[in-house]
Amino acid sequence: MRHLITYALFPCTFLAALFAAWFSIQAEVSHGLSLAAITGITIIIVALFERIHPEHETWNHAQGDVVTDLWHGLVSNITLPELLKLGLMTAMLASGLEKSLGFGLWPDDWALGFQLALALIVGQFGEYWAHRLLHTLPFLWRFHAVHHSPERLYFLNAARFHPVDTALLFFVGLTPLMLLGAGPDLMLLMMTWISVHGLFQHCNIHLRLGPLNYVFSMAELHRWHHSLKLEEANKNFGNNILFWDLVFGTVYWPKDADASERVGNNIEGYPKTYLAQLMAPFRR
Repeated sequence: MRHLITYALFPCTFLAALFAAWFSIQAEVSHGLSLAAITGITIIIVALFERIHPEHETWNHAQGDVVTDLWHGLVSNITLPELLKLGLMTAMLASGLEKSLGFGLWPDDWALGFQLALALIVGQFGEYWAHRLLHTLPFLWRFHAVHHSPERLYFLNAARFHPVDTALLFFVGLTPLMLLGAGPDLMLLMMTWISVHGLFQHCNIHLRLGPLNYVFSMAELHRWHHSLKLEEANKNFGNNILFWDLVFGTVYWPKDADASERVGNNIEGYPKTYLAQLMAPFRR
């Protein structure tokens, strides 16, 4: 049974989530409601299996981080993306970009599955390079260090991003798709992928995907990215797919070892509370 959980839990949940999103499109259910329901159900599944089949028992013990991560989730994963999306759409309407640049360029006559594959490749290119720069440019690392500050990995870590980090990744990842005219149905599938993948990517569940690790930037590989060792952490930059890591040679996947239980950002005395983490990039 545990072997089945290890190899099948993520693929089955992920495919079920995409099918649910597709079915909601056919049934003309509100996209916001669909995404909220799919995300909520995924949270319940992940939280449950973190207790049943954890990667590390110690990661199931709170470290005074739950409230901080909830605040990050409310601001950086719910409120800020909606505000950024509204601002971008308003700017496009005001400038006429949606007519002169956007609509007509995106291949919306393709099947949604092919559109989703293209959207991931296009959107993740910008996110890959932004993420890589967040690790290599000292000024940007100040903001991204917030995401790497937890000393354990569990599903709520997927929400821990400084608002500046969130805004950067939003603009390089989703703005090109919106400017090209990607439709709302495609964006629902895209956001479903990002939401479900992110929750599993940071989860404390013993998962192994085998060859699927060459497609997804999943927990087995992403734990190396949270390593205390720079030669391990500065790899596997893909947030949702591993495609660009494969192209640019930044995959790190030792086949004879598992990532260390010890994770973090190597900054001694890093603040634990939400407001202090917001201010941390601006302090010495």
